[in-house]
Amino acid sequence: MDQSRTLNSNQKLLILSGFIFIIVLSSILTFSWSVFILQMIMGLITLHFCFKTDFKTAKLLLGIFMFSLLFVFLIYLANQSYFGFPYYNGGSDDLKFEQWGYDVYNSGIYNPSKIMELRILGQFHNSPFFPVYIAVLIKFSEFFGGFSTFLPRIANVYFLIWNSLITKYLLEKYTNLSQKTILYSICFFAFMPNIQYINAHVFRDTFNLLQVLMITLLFDFLLRNKNYKLKFISLISLPFLIYSTYYTRVSSIIFAGVAVLLMISVIYKIKTRYILIGIIPLVLLTNLMEAFRVSYYMETYTSYVSNIAGDGLSSLVFNQPLLPIGIIFRAIYALISPFPNFFGLFRDESKVLFDSVQILIYLGVLVQIFSIPFLFKRLIKLDWLSLIFISWFSAIIISTFTFRHFLFFYPFMGAIVVDGYMTTSKNYRKTLLLLSIFITAGFGMIYAALKIL
Repeated sequence: MDQSRTLNSNQKLLILSGFIFIIVLSSILTFSWSVFILQMIMGLITLHFCFKTDFKTAKLLLGIFMFSLLFVFLIYLANQSYFGFPYYNGGSDDLKFEQWGYDVYNSGIYNPSKIMELRILGQFHNSPFFPVYIAVLIKFSEFFGGFSTFLPRIANVYFLIWNSLITKYLLEKYTNLSQKTILYSICFFAFMPNIQYINAHVFRDTFNLLQVLMITLLFDFLLRNKNYKLKFISLISLPFLIYSTYYTRVSSIIFAGVAVLLMISVIYKIKTRYILIGIIPLVLLTNLMEAFRVSYYMETYTSYVSNIAGDGLSSLVFNQPLLPIGIIFRAIYALISPFPNFFGLFRDESKVLFDSVQILIYLGVLVQIFSIPFLFKRLIKLDWLSLIFISWFSAIIISTFTFRHFLFFYPFMGAIVVDGYMTTSKNYRKTLLLLSIFITAGFGMIYAALKIL
C-alpha cells in the first residue's frame, strides 16, 4: 500500500483510543475477565491491520466494531427478555454449539476427524470443527474466570471486521471500483441489520465465511504476491485452513474453489467459459459432488424448508420443482427475504425489545429490495465481481436457502449494488427507485393476500 495513505501518529492514537475504550466498556458490561483478555488479543490483531490502512478505512472499521458490539448486546437482551434465554428462539443451533463445545472440552479430544470417528457429537454431526473452536474458547476462559456466551459472540465481531478487510482487499485487486465505492460496499455489508443479527448469535456462519475468504486470500498470495516469505506461510497454512473448513461446513470449500478459479481467470486472462469447459467434465466424471455432500444439502434442506414453509408465499416458492421455474422463484424470494411483516409486530408486550430488533431487520430488507434494480443493472457486466456473486448466490438458493447462509453472498452483493447505484445517472436512479417501491408494494399485497388466504 502507498505509505502516503497510511495513518500518521495522531490518527493511530485516535483509532487506538477508540478501540481500547470500546473494548474496556464492552468487557465490563459482560462481567467477564475472559472476554476482556480475548478482546485484547483480537483487538491487537485488528489494530495491526487497521494501522496498515488509510484513515477513512480505519474509522470505518472502528464504526463497524462499535455498531457490531451494540448489536451483540441488543440481541442478547432481546432474546433474554422474550424467551428467557439469550439464544435464537430461546435455544437453537447457537445453544447446541455451546453444548457441543462443552462435549468436546470434556472429552479432551480436539481432532475433528477423531471426534466424528468416536461419535462424541453423535453419529450424524456434520460440523465438528466449530464445536472444537468453542471448546478452545472454553479451555481459554478457564484461566480467566470461566466461559461466557459473550465470548463467541464478541469473537464474531472481530471476524466480521476481518471479513470486511479481506473483502476490501479482493475488491481492490480484482475489480476497477473506486475507493469510495469499495468503502460504501463494506458499509452495505457490515452495517446491514440482517448481517448483524446473524453475527450476534453463536452461529458458525461468520466464522465459516472468514475461512472461505482466508483460503481465497492465501491463494491470491500464492498466485500473485512476490514476497516469498508470504508465499511460504500461505503454502503451509492452506492445508490446515482447508482441513478446518471441511470439518466446519464441507460444502463451503466449493465457494472458495469457485473464487480461486475466477481469480485465476483474471490473473492469467483466461476466459471464464474455458474454465467452465474444464470443470464440467471433472464434476460429471468424478465423485466430486458427493465428496462435498452437495446432493445431501440440496435434498435435506429443500425438504426441511418445504416442510416449514406453511401455506403462504414460501409454500408456493419451495414446492415448485427446482428447474425450470423453481430456481427463478427462489432467486426472487431470496432477494426479498425475510419479507417484512410489520403487521405482526408489537402485539405482545413481552416482545417490545424483540420486535424492535425485527423492525431493524425489516428496514434492512427494504434497503435490499430497493437495491434489486441496481443489482440487476450491474450484474450484466459478467465480470469477476458479478460471477462470484452469481455463483455463491446460486449455490445458496438451490441448496440450503437458510437466512443465516445469506451472509455468504452479502459482501459481493453490496459491492454490486453500490457500484450499480454509483454508475447510474440521478434521473435514472429516481426511475429505478420508483420501480423498486412499486415492486415492493406489489409483493407486499401478494404476501398479505396469501397470509389472509
